[in-house]
Amino acid sequence: MSFIRYKKRDGKRYAYEITAYWDKELKKPRQKAVYLGVVDDDGQVQKTSTEKLQLDFGDSFLLNEFIMQLSISPILKNTLCRCGELMPLIFYRLCSQSAMYNASTWIAGNYANVILGSANLSSQNISRTLKYLGSEQVQQKFFKQYLGAVNHTNSAIIIDATSLPNSSHVGFNAWGYDDGGIGKQLRMLCVLDGKTKLPLFYRYLPGNMLDISTLQTTVAELRLMGIKISSALLDAGYFSETNVHELYEQDINFLTRMPKSRTIYKDLIAHHSSNLESLKYATKYGNRAIFVKCKAINLFGHKAYAYMVLDPVRKGKELQKLIMEHLADSEIAPTDMAGCGVMVLVSSNKLAPQDVVSNYYARQAVEQVFGFYKDDLQLLPLRAHSDDTIRGYMFLLFITLIIFIELRKTLENKFTVEQALLITRNLKCKVFDDKIVIAEMTKQQKEIFALCHVIVPRICGI
Repeated sequence: MSFIRYKKRDGKRYAYEITAYWDKELKKPRQKAVYLGVVDDDGQVQKTSTEKLQLDFGDSFLLNEFIMQLSISPILKNTLCRCGELMPLIFYRLCSQSAMYNASTWIAGNYANVILGSANLSSQNISRTLKYLGSEQVQQKFFKQYLGAVNHTNSAIIIDATSLPNSSHVGFNAWGYDDGGIGKQLRMLCVLDGKTKLPLFYRYLPGNMLDISTLQTTVAELRLMGIKISSALLDAGYFSETNVHELYEQDINFLTRMPKSRTIYKDLIAHHSSNLESLKYATKYGNRAIFVKCKAINLFGHKAYAYMVLDPVRKGKELQKLIMEHLADSEIAPTDMAGCGVMVLVSSNKLAPQDVVSNYYARQAVEQVFGFYKDDLQLLPLRAHSDDTIRGYMFLLFITLIIFIELRKTLENKFTVEQALLITRNLKCKVFDDKIVIAEMTKQQKEIFALCHVIVPRICGI
């Protein structure tokens, strides 16, 4: 038999459930009391909550609130709503440098487990998720909305590609060259917006595919998705007569570097470099003095402009190396000597000499993006073992990269993304039955949340 007993203490009433029972050892009746809570003015008992566990809170809370501010957020909901594991995997890839098979361990101790629902991050389900994300239909649906949302109807773009070593037996694997020599790999081509430096599009290619062969297809795919390209910034690997004709036919202005092996390059060095180190060609690039000489040229039947750019510091290094390599020879070719420290940039439009180098080196943004892919987001090594899962993994990281770059920009170089997520991860929370209580924030945590325009509550519901 049970009844409620009330006790008054310090102006408050407290309720206890009293249960009578027979104590067999003492052989007499006894009572057991269970605390129910504080009684409010209406006579109702305010039930107490039981603490269930403590979680890492700040990193996933920051990401969730920040992503909701981005234009990509509704696109992800509209196009990938069937993929319940997408956001947990994005959070994991941003917050952790560990392998994907550790994702279930990570989420068990993180607030993401509460805010993102009951995500199944087992290895088998991650593989199923990546296979779904690798579907061409899924990706086309995303890119149609994404490219429409960023509104790049007449865009300047940057195109470059990088090698991705991969020992798995998949269709896109092929022997190819990279910085480490020859190895099995695939290629990743990335297209960036020339103004915002945000990734627009990417393609995955066989490892033995030359850059020179990929430009026309890339331009065609972008046009079919509604991107009218106004200008393109390209590396020397895309320079060919066929590609030049294509760019002029499509009315795409371009700036690229001419390979030293080209006859046009050698003729320019032979006939127009003798007075390059003249003060009338001197200009400033950053904190360095360089020489830039412009020459109108016939580029495979089209009018173009070649810019011979001489870096005196680089010339000294290359000249010394050239001499050391030819000490045993009787002479060095004059064009080799004259070409030390010189690069030739080619443009379909005439540019100011003081601007041409900075415009060309804007393409370093895509190299920085590849650095984010490989170092910050741990793109390598590729551990997927089928074409579908590799395509899905690269698509997952492409979406993650967009969020990474937006967050990096928002942090204003005061914190790296890795630092911000590590610092905010130390903000813990306690989970009760229906409430979450967040611990006090440090000064750095407050600064990071303020930079990202995120307000952290003291208590939030489940």
